Amino acid sequence: SGLRNLKSEVLDYFMRKTAYLCLTTVLLAATALAQSISTTQAQQDDKVVVGTNLVTLNVIVTDSKGRYVKGLSRDQFDVYDNKVKQQIAHFSTDASPVSIGIVCEIHESATEKTRAMLAAIKQFTSTLRSEDEFFFLAFSEHGSFVTDFVPSADQVLDHLQFVKPGGPSSLYDSIYLGADRLKKSHNLKKALLVISDGQDTSSIHNYDKLRNRLRTLDAQLYAIGIADPKMDQLAAYRRWFFEDITRQGGRRSFLLDSDAAIGRAVLAEMSRVSGGATYFPQTESESELAGICTQIALELRQQYTVGFYSKATDNNWHRVKVRVTKTA
Repeated sequence: SGLRNLKSEVLDYFMRKTAYLCLTTVLLAATALAQSISTTQAQQDDKVVVGTNLVTLNVIVTDSKGRYVKGLSRDQFDVYDNKVKQQIAHFSTDASPVSIGIVCEIHESATEKTRAMLAAIKQFTSTLRSEDEFFFLAFSEHGSFVTDFVPSADQVLDHLQFVKPGGPSSLYDSIYLGADRLKKSHNLKKALLVISDGQDTSSIHNYDKLRNRLRTLDAQLYAIGIADPKMDQLAAYRRWFFEDITRQGGRRSFLLDSDAAIGRAVLAEMSRVSGGATYFPQTESESELAGICTQIALELRQQYTVGFYSKATDNNWHRVKVRVTKTA
């Protein structure tokens, strides 16, 4: 009898233990399933976020006298995508870090002009903050090279004249290379600074490809037009003259030849499609170049950043319009 009672107790124990283990297994399975569902949902949510197209716009607001307007709020901005008003999802007035690519054309016979350009660029980069970043790309008919600092004029000329640098040797290809490098930057604000005469006859990328590339780059291009010494009719006077080729009348300093005029128009159009600006110095001087670079740096600091999530499902170009309500 005692033995039967002991067997019964042992059997009851194992039955309770088995039931407990089964219940534990069920609970663990349910927990694992719930975690799996939660993970799957999280992954799906992540996919939705990653797949959403956030469009960011860097906007400059000026008054009728060209002065920057500060202190605007999110409610004073309206954004339209193909005439459809969008909900603003991101708005910032902070001077966020900037990534800048400097693409500079070097005319190796004009050493003084090269020194003036590089001195102005050095002054420009000295105004950048520690969280900003830039790279410098110099090119000539002999090739190009890229650095993360602004070299001296002697270093640039020695490298282009005596070293085989390889790389692009013309404007369009150099800008294309600069755009590809700039795209890898993690900063929200990006800009290209191009110093050139705008002429190109030997690039692999043609003008249309470059124009479309700039339209999709999500960065602004600022251009400073300089004259090629070989085509500057008044080079002996060491002056750069500006002619507004969009005007048909008025007094002009001198008539540009067709190649020079096309180069200037190319620079203006590249900056226009990217939302930047083009400057044409009137005097060949370090001080004027430095002033232009300072103006560009100031403009980058005065931008409002506005973002919206695009719901577009087509692959067509969209016209985006930003409207600012009047301040009191």
